[in-house]
Amino acid sequence: MSLFAELKRRNVVRVATAYAVTAWLIIQVVETVLPFFGYSDDAIRNVIVLLVIGFVPAIVLAWVFQLTPQGIKRDSGARGLAADVGAMRRLDRAIIVLLVIGISYFAFDKFVLAPERATEREAEVAKQAKTEAITGYYGDRSIAVLPFENMSAYPEQQYFVDGVAEELLNLLARIRQLRVISRSSSFALRDLDLEVPEIAERLNVGYVLEGSVRKIGNTVRVTAQLIEAHTDTHIWSDSYERELENVFAIQDEIAADIANNLRIKLLRPLDASRMNDPKAVALAQQAKQIAERRPRDVGERMTPLIERAIEIDPSYITAWEWKVSADFFLRREGLISAEEAERRYQESRRHILKLEPESGFVDSLDGFNAMRSGSVEDAAASFERAISKDASRSNVVRIAGMFARSMGKFETAIRLGEHSVAIDPLCYMCLYHLSRTYMYAGDYESAVEMRRRYLALGEGGRYHYGLILLLQGKAGEAFEHFQTLDSENPQKYAGLAMAHHELSVPGKAGEALTKLMSLSGNEIPILVAEAAAWMGQRDVAFDWLKKASDGLPYGSLDLMNPTFRNLHDDPRWDDFVDSIGFSRERLDAIRFNPVLPE
Repeated sequence: MSLFAELKRRNVVRVATAYAVTAWLIIQVVETVLPFFGYSDDAIRNVIVLLVIGFVPAIVLAWVFQLTPQGIKRDSGARGLAADVGAMRRLDRAIIVLLVIGISYFAFDKFVLAPERATEREAEVAKQAKTEAITGYYGDRSIAVLPFENMSAYPEQQYFVDGVAEELLNLLARIRQLRVISRSSSFALRDLDLEVPEIAERLNVGYVLEGSVRKIGNTVRVTAQLIEAHTDTHIWSDSYERELENVFAIQDEIAADIANNLRIKLLRPLDASRMNDPKAVALAQQAKQIAERRPRDVGERMTPLIERAIEIDPSYITAWEWKVSADFFLRREGLISAEEAERRYQESRRHILKLEPESGFVDSLDGFNAMRSGSVEDAAASFERAISKDASRSNVVRIAGMFARSMGKFETAIRLGEHSVAIDPLCYMCLYHLSRTYMYAGDYESAVEMRRRYLALGEGGRYHYGLILLLQGKAGEAFEHFQTLDSENPQKYAGLAMAHHELSVPGKAGEALTKLMSLSGNEIPILVAEAAAWMGQRDVAFDWLKKASDGLPYGSLDLMNPTFRNLHDDPRWDDFVDSIGFSRERLDAIRFNPVLPE
């Protein structure tokens, strides 16, 4: 008898076939299931190796043993015909069953799972492309300055230590070829006990600077270490020791050393450090955090912090800059008059320009005020100047992005918004406005992702998350979301009116809209107009748009909001935008495409 015939007689060929089909099925399943539970490719590789190793014992056992009606027995070399045929039939049936399962799984994988995986891959590729687009401004020349460690014997010296790191960060931010993560993002990780690669992933940087400060008497010793973030490799470190009055020279030296180690050819000499009082720095930072979280009494809470910071250090520019914001919020909260707000603004503007004549922040303020007054040509010019002077400040870039969005220049708005997030990944308002821009541009998936990042960090902004859900066709989810808004928030009733309309509950939609109309406040007319436009009540929408235009500046009308799309084919829409001086032709004629760092 030939070897092949003997293999067939002992059912080795059938067992090998059944084993191969079973192993293939197992591999397909583990490749799908194990990653879902967080297992790496190593686990899948181990399963494959075990299956390959198990093939040899399976063949040996098939050779040595035979399958009989009485069970598995050692092969005697002489089988009865009926027993052989019965064993072969059972194995044939098992193989057929396995093949059917395998073909069914193959079809399920190809027509059900594969499209889902393709969608996930496309989303991942899109996300990666956005990351590359953001980091593409600078390549690997991006850095986060972590809070320095206080090595002094007194905890109260932390103010001084933070001031050293803060000013060093500001110096590095003036290097146009370097992307520097803002203080609010890098210092937010202070107490999270993260490894450097984790910090790099969260902040999307190539390098991390960490260090320590020891102050003994009138002597200060600063140690700094530059780390290649993704590999956690120290590429440079040094220590600097000076008398207290010369501590700012240390910051200048460290900034120059970092630029040298990153092989950055400076376009101009670095500015010298500003000698700001660390306590004033800490107070201004607290005010900034309040401004970005936007509680209801934001101006009232910011003001004493800013006033104290200016009292401590009148030459601290950042304190004057945040005073502008505090006074803006005080005016919006009705705590100061419009005349008083303007007087305070002009006073702060004079102080800032006296301290920094080429202030990009002032250009940004001028652009914002021009935008709100309707002078969009002047606004475009001011924002261009602001970014040409300082593209490293997230609030300057963010507001320019808001302006681009208000004119319908969504591509520019997205580019500016992504840049603001790149330099300040944990900036609440940067995430908020980038999400809003994505929504206006029709990229709802990106809008949801950015909005969720914002909601994980900040307060407010929940109304627009509901709008995104409506625009995605998820009226039920939008309704549930709007239900969670505070009953005193008028946005709740605008959202519920639109959600009920989409859910075909006209009675409830009408009740919510009527409730909204009965409320008072500057934002009510524009909310009513949005809801009515969404619901197809065009007469109501145009009536309330007129009321909104009488009481709000153009920058607050938000005419690019997708809730108004139902009005665009109505002749009254063109008449309305023409009547307030913002025709499509005028906006299209404005060229606004600020140059960001290459």
